[in-house]
Amino acid sequence: MQAQVEKEGEKRKGELVGEVRAKLVTRTIKEITPFGVKTEVNGEGLFSGNKLTGKHMETVVMMQHVDGTLDWENRTMVNTMEGEVELFVGHGKGKATGPTTIWGEGEVLCMTQAQRLASLNGQRFATEVTGDQATGEYQVKVTSKSSM
Repeated sequence: MQAQVEKEGEKRKGELVGEVRAKLVTRTIKEITPFGVKTEVNGEGLFSGNKLTGKHMETVVMMQHVDGTLDWENRTMVNTMEGEVELFVGHGKGKATGPTTIWGEGEVLCMTQAQRLASLNGQRFATEVTGDQATGEYQVKVTSKSSM
């Protein structure tokens, strides 16, 4: 079953657009229920890519279910050295992969008014997230969405 899920994930991946290396700067428990815990985290880091490089800042609302699965929504802003701003909104699902580690995948929508980056505007990208809640470090791979 696990191998099937991994193969399906590989089919969805397209060309690498960029990577985020970041660290959580705040964590807030928003809600505790019999079904899980809803948290909100803020992260900062660097987005490095073939068309876009800049300071990465985001807020993620995550529902961690008692069965180890999770759902998330994010709002992200990337500021380039040229003064351009790109916004991303997205969502996804994931799971705990260890006592403090998580993995997730989803999609984001890019919005920008920057003329140089106009080709990114309105595009949806696939994301794959790995992170360690103990250290607060996380990585995100952003890829073009390939057709299935």
